[in-house]
Amino acid sequence: MPNFNDMMKQLQQAGAKMQDVQKQLEKIIAEGEAGGGMVRAKVSGKQKVLSITIDPEILDDIEMVQDLVVAAVNSALEKAAEQAREELSKAAGQMLGGEDALKNFNFGQ
Repeated sequence: MPNFNDMMKQLQQAGAKMQDVQKQLEKIIAEGEAGGGMVRAKVSGKQKVLSITIDPEILDDIEMVQDLVVAAVNSALEKAAEQAREELSKAAGQMLGGEDALKNFNFGQ
């Protein structure tokens, strides 16, 4: 039978660890680019666009600029998501002690 107090402690620890992960996600900054660097986008690990930089030489072709902005932002978001997955994976491994969750909570024993 699982020990309720132990389960509650583990859940509290998991909650604290997830707060730490949220802080780590805020620190992640990923950059994407398109058009050979003519457009660059920076995003946070929380999937917020932080900045867009556009080479002034391409501003005469609005449609190309729009396409490059979309591509750069999507590239940056993909990189940020990958970094966020890595952080979450690390946190999950630490919370579970490298074991599967059911064993950690003494289920099935």
